[in-house]
Parts: sequence; structure tokens; C-alpha cells
Amino acid sequence: MSFGVQSAFAESNSPKATVKNNVVTFSNLDQLKANEKLAIAVVDSNGDPATITIESVDNSISRVAKSSNSWKVSYKGVVIHAYFYMTVTNNKVTNAWDYSITTLGSTYSDASLTYNSSSAKLTFTSNAYNGIASHTCWLKGTPRGTNNEVDVTYSM
Repeated sequence: MSFGVQSAFAESNSPKATVKNNVVTFSNLDQLKANEKLAIAVVDSNGDPATITIESVDNSISRVAKSSNSWKVSYKGVVIHAYFYMTVTNNKVTNAWDYSITTLGSTYSDASLTYNSSSAKLTFTSNAYNGIASHTCWLKGTPRGTNNEVDVTYSM
């Protein structure tokens, strides 16, 4: 016997992504299996389409405690594709590692991946037109709440 209330409850615990005021909130991430992804389409500051993705990383690969969750946070736009990994324990960032940046028609410099207990952030400078134009780009993951939520913000 199945009740509608149970079905609705199960659906509300499904992983989901929402966008509000240029903040992508991924919630119910504890429901993602290892290597499972959740993505959402956004529009970047130039009006071009982009995708923000979070992927659950198998903790046996990342060598972290089972009580921790590791995530691959990525941005894929027309010109820039960037990602990094972060580990979250008790809603605090405990590690960030292994970033990648790929650009089309431009170069990048000054890349750095930093973290503190509240967030992990990949920052770099995108250089276009042989260095005539440059822009500081960043991708940031911030755990929040108690429901395995991560906010992702960016400037590309």
C-alpha cells in the first residue's frame, strides 16, 4: 500500500539545483551516489549559455573519512571550462585540490585554489586579445545549512 504523502516526501528529498540572484544552490546532495552529477543551465555575464555542475566523488578515491563528502564543482561555458574538487565535513570545507582550467581563444594566468572552513575558491585571470583585455574569473563552492547543500557562485 502506498500513500501520496510518502511519495511526495521521497520526491522532496531528491537532489536538486536552483538558481536565484546568480547563486546556484545544490541541495539534498547526500542523495547523490558516487560519481553521480547534478547540473543546471545558467547564462553568463556576456549572455552566453553555461552549465554549473556538482559531482559526488567516491571517498575511497579521495582518501577522506566516510563522514565527509567530496565534490567536483565545475563551470562549463562557451570560452571557459573550469573545475576543482572540495571536501566537506560537518558543513565545513576541509580540503580543496586538483583544479583544471581550459580556455578557448584566450589564455589564463595567476591561477590559485584556496579554501577556508566556509568555502573553496578557484581564481584566475583570463587574458584575451594578446593581453589587451583581462578579467579576473572565479568559481566558488560554499556549503550551507544542514541538508547537504552547496552554493556555487562564479564570475567568468
